Amino acid sequence: MLDPFTLNLRHLDAVVTVGSTRSISAAALAVNLSQPALTQAISRLEQRLEQPLFERGSQGALPTRGGELFLRRAARGLTQLADSIAAARRSARLPLLPHPERAVSATQLRAFAAVERTGSFAAGAREIALSQPSVHRAARELELVIGRPLLVRAGQTMRATPAGARIALGIRLALAEWQAGLDDLEALAREGAGRVRVGTLPLPRAGLVPAALARFAPDHPNARISVIEGPYAELLLKLRGGEIDLLVGALRNPVPSGIVQIALFPDNLFVVARASHPLAGTRADPDDMAGYPWVVGASGAPMRGVWERMFTAENRPRSLIECASVLITRGLLLDGDWLAFLSADQFRIEEAAGLLVRIGSSVAGSRREIGVAHRIDWMPTDTQAAFLEALGVAGRDRS
Repeated sequence: MLDPFTLNLRHLDAVVTVGSTRSISAAALAVNLSQPALTQAISRLEQRLEQPLFERGSQGALPTRGGELFLRRAARGLTQLADSIAAARRSARLPLLPHPERAVSATQLRAFAAVERTGSFAAGAREIALSQPSVHRAARELELVIGRPLLVRAGQTMRATPAGARIALGIRLALAEWQAGLDDLEALAREGAGRVRVGTLPLPRAGLVPAALARFAPDHPNARISVIEGPYAELLLKLRGGEIDLLVGALRNPVPSGIVQIALFPDNLFVVARASHPLAGTRADPDDMAGYPWVVGASGAPMRGVWERMFTAENRPRSLIECASVLITRGLLLDGDWLAFLSADQFRIEEAAGLLVRIGSSVAGSRREIGVAHRIDWMPTDTQAAFLEALGVAGRDRS
């Protein structure tokens, strides 16, 4: 699979200009290339993509179907990059840098992104298989073009400056667009191809996401699916940075800036324990439950807030473990007199087997919407849109 970082930015800019002008001669003049050089650049890019981007004829250079798909993604990626550079320069009151995609190289972007991600020139060099001097030189060259320091030493590590963090975000978003363009082309060659990267919180891991995958996979055998687990703050950062396409879990109120949330189904929490727990089969109240150890979510999570409101300061359980893993939570419940909040989906199998039981009815005030979030400017590929639809169907099945 072609790495978006290996694409030539000037060639991307050139083909986007050909697509908008429908003319190789007009585009050559706009990007300051000779017509033979531009024609050669288009040919090389088409060879790498293994698909024609244009049909040449009396009406000029008209994009093919693959060309239309790829060019819109290429243009969006270049815009993300240019916007991040403009923002970094504007914050220092530097003048606008015209056509920054013609002044920076993919090597410079890749080197800087690797150092920003790994925290050192040495680790960044290892990650992208370049020499450390080459990575150092490329990152510093990018700083010269931007006109701002992008990296600063903090002890033994290199950290991004505020301008550097903005550039790094722009690079990640640009890469996401270019990768989507490559996926669009692959889907033309192989039905159902493409990639979907799903971030999932604990609740949907047990039922919703597997159900959506089971519905989606048979019709998309060539798709590459990545499921990434993690805490909400970490996954939200990845979503905003284009490292995942969708985030599935309990929706937030207020809605995070720059994010769209789609409700799939309402959900309630239950107090859950092993079948032989002393409270099993009783109408236990919070005072009864306070005498047993609990497994609870991390501070700040919606489920943790429900748990904290359930008890007064005087009768709050003293023995507890903070844990976001449903697997570990279920293991503790099965192995002792622990209590925990779980959604019905999260212990469906154990409940059917008679291993775990609900203590009473659903927890008061625990109703929340389970859904999916994506960036407000996200433009899904056909494959990603199909998975989003599969999530919707799986959600409606739980309503």
